Amino acid sequence: MKHIIYELKSQPVIAGVTLVGTALAIFLIMVVVMLQQVKTAGFSPESNRDRMLHWRYTSVAPEDSEEDSSNSPLSYKTIKEHLLPLTTPEAVTAYCMFTSSHSAAIPGEQTVAADVKETDHTFFDVFDFHFIAGAPYTEADFQSGLPRAVITESVARNIFKSADVVGREFLLDTAPYVVSGVVKDVSSLADHAYGQIFIPFTSTDMINDTWENGYMGMLSATILARSESDFPAIRDEIARRGEAINTNMRETSGSRFIWRNRPYTTEKDAVAHWANIEPDLDGDRRSRLITFLILLIVPAINLSSMTQSRLRRRTAEIAVRRAFGASASRIMSSIVMENFITTCLAGIIGLVLCLLFAWIYGGSLFAARDSAATPDVSLTMLFRWSTFLWALLFCFILNLLCSGYPAWRASRQSIVNSLAGASR
Repeated sequence: MKHIIYELKSQPVIAGVTLVGTALAIFLIMVVVMLQQVKTAGFSPESNRDRMLHWRYTSVAPEDSEEDSSNSPLSYKTIKEHLLPLTTPEAVTAYCMFTSSHSAAIPGEQTVAADVKETDHTFFDVFDFHFIAGAPYTEADFQSGLPRAVITESVARNIFKSADVVGREFLLDTAPYVVSGVVKDVSSLADHAYGQIFIPFTSTDMINDTWENGYMGMLSATILARSESDFPAIRDEIARRGEAINTNMRETSGSRFIWRNRPYTTEKDAVAHWANIEPDLDGDRRSRLITFLILLIVPAINLSSMTQSRLRRRTAEIAVRRAFGASASRIMSSIVMENFITTCLAGIIGLVLCLLFAWIYGGSLFAARDSAATPDVSLTMLFRWSTFLWALLFCFILNLLCSGYPAWRASRQSIVNSLAGASR
């Protein structure tokens, strides 16, 4: 460590450029990693993303053609027939795919704009909301279509000036609703669970908003598996039920469902943008890999030339070490290790800068799909040990790219030539 500190002090310009260049490379790579991580890593109320399968859209087409397909979310009839009876998963929930903005208030007070999400009662079993008061609306509430609501803490304070409001009534637009529970605020980065007010979709006319013989509507579904290993069994069970539903549809209307290998994992769902096109997950992974390689190779080329320049100044030192019996492999490993420690130092700087940048500018950096709300970003959502390990891996690869070849050349240079070159 003393030797590394001495080398950094003896060549401050090269050392400074090396540290800044490496830190910038790690910073850019980790920003790309975090942009993907917030879509797939678990955080409340989507802590179990690794066990979730999502079904946003479906397609209904004539028996003899796919080109004339109708594409949209599902109806409750489809979810009820196809997904709710599944026995393999732990739970299945149906909910309105989109949030909608409504006004909420108590009579005579200022109205508050809030994003409303319409759900069923199992929504709070699949997604792990943190209740600070009360409880979700019950199955009886849902089946009866009672006007019950779960609201976030900030909405409760804006409407009632307090979070202890279970049992109190407020107006959602002009309809009266009773608060059954209060939950902690939800970040709009929770792609499926985000909302500020949650109500049963049986309390509105949403359940009747259907077409295509009642098979299509405005609802999506999320399946919570008991473990990730259950995904194949769940898909097999869905396929069996789906074939029975398609047989019935062919006989009654001459049409059929097109599943496009749904439901999707959280990672695949994050890159699914169209109802009538199955996302190319492998292509998305390749694109990210190419981005990582570019962000690694470009700075590695520049840093390798700086490493070569630093080693030229140490030619005599390397030659003396060789003369006193140090092997080529020992010298090479020493140089690589010195560069690795320097790269790790710069990597930690880059990671810290990335976390600060994402925390401060997260509202504009992370765009939440299907929501105009500014996402709430916390360091607990951004920092994970996997992020730190990714940073170390990138540091290691970058170090090998920029110091491996120069170290190999320096370790195999002739002692006589090295001393002669150093004396000139």
